[in-house]
Amino acid sequence: MNPRVRALIAAGTATIVVAITARELHAQTDTVPGVSTPIATTTHRIVVNGKPVAYTARTGVLPIRLNETGEPRAYVFFVAYAVDRRAGQPPRPLTFAWNGGPGSNSLLLHLSALGPRRVTSSDEEERGPVAIEDNQATWLTETDLVFVDAVGTGFSRPAKPEYAADFYGVLGDIAATVEFIRTYRTRFDAWDAPLYLAGESYGVWRAAGAAEALEKAEQHVAGVILISGGIPLGPVVSEEMRTALFIPTRTASAFYHRKLPPDLQGDRERAVAEAERWARTVYAPALARKDSLGDAERNAIVVQLARFTGLDTSRIDRKTLVVDRQFLMDNLLKDRGQGALGRFDTRQIAGAAPVDQAQQARRRLIINDYLRSDLAFKTDLVYQGLESGYSSSPNPRSVGARWKYDQGDPNVPVVVRNTDAPPGGTPPWLKRAMDLNPNLRTFVATGMFDSLNSCAGNTYLLSQIPPERSSKITFDCYEGGHMMYEDRESRFRLKRDVARFYRP
Repeated sequence: MNPRVRALIAAGTATIVVAITARELHAQTDTVPGVSTPIATTTHRIVVNGKPVAYTARTGVLPIRLNETGEPRAYVFFVAYAVDRRAGQPPRPLTFAWNGGPGSNSLLLHLSALGPRRVTSSDEEERGPVAIEDNQATWLTETDLVFVDAVGTGFSRPAKPEYAADFYGVLGDIAATVEFIRTYRTRFDAWDAPLYLAGESYGVWRAAGAAEALEKAEQHVAGVILISGGIPLGPVVSEEMRTALFIPTRTASAFYHRKLPPDLQGDRERAVAEAERWARTVYAPALARKDSLGDAERNAIVVQLARFTGLDTSRIDRKTLVVDRQFLMDNLLKDRGQGALGRFDTRQIAGAAPVDQAQQARRRLIINDYLRSDLAFKTDLVYQGLESGYSSSPNPRSVGARWKYDQGDPNVPVVVRNTDAPPGGTPPWLKRAMDLNPNLRTFVATGMFDSLNSCAGNTYLLSQIPPERSSKITFDCYEGGHMMYEDRESRFRLKRDVARFYRP
């Protein structure tokens, strides 16, 4: 080859290498939230039920700015998916989704349940290594989706350490949520899309509280989806009835572990229904006059509690007459020498199966690769909740440990003992949002084996409110735990039910 040609080719190759290196370096420099971090846009295609779905993904951070000065106080990471539309087509529903904690990122809803791609888990893992696949139960066929990591989770950060307290509390979190939604809709011209909010667990508080705040700001919400977090309508049901209607949940757990007496162990539906009838008609009224019960009445309650929970009568507190969540979890299988039941899924037993560290490491690798490569969000920030990073403190407190439950009357105890109530009580966010917007519709999902929630309690609550309000709320109970979508059949059933909700 001519030496001059060889030199030119070599020079050209060097130029290409320099150009590629420069691009890669530029992509990796924006590692601090808010420092002109670009919004990454990528296009994708999945196949759902044999049909192709083409969509665009956006990932990035948006600022939460102090209104008085415009100063950024936090940067919120999001992953958004929008199905491609032809010109002239009406806007699709737009759903903002969060997990809970408080202090949890959005990975569970994003990559286990709703998103277009999902990381296999639970039953899928038994068939082989963790993998990522097209999600046949994705909600993207019904709505565009925006998964949001609350400040202090995922790639979201306060702009300065001293600003963290502004966001690590109920009221500050709701305010930041509303501001993020406003910023997103403004940045991406999404004001004409019907607005939906979806939250799981503590995310139910976030979604319901944001719904009220948005309605007050005349930003109307079409629908709210509440997963595994109750129905924030305020004090509709007495504490005694609330406590009593956790008994059917305990009965389902005892049935699963074959701890019920023979006459109840043959038919779970009948056992749970019998427990619910007793809880409503006998147990709740007895709790309401607990201090005046005679010995015979108290003995009868203890016997029935043992019957419906699978516990021995000697383990039931005769003074309080309450079998709370933690007590059942710790004691149901103690006579068998087995561990405690799972908090989020009482079918599981602590220590029953060793943690597969290799599977967990592979899951982290897959998620990191998906966010940073497939979705092209180039950052070397730690994704909090998935990995660990450097801290100036040897024992940094988690977001949840720093959380302020400042949502209600300061005279209300932060922890209500023995009733499985949330810290400080739940304000009637959803009721007030429905007062402002009578057309607001709500979908509620609860898992049968979720120790934190009660299917029977939700059903009873809805029976106690006026029909014009209850007719706007759809509730269903699913086979599964707190994350009922980790059960394949429940994941697909949830998708079908939600599809009907989006198309009333």
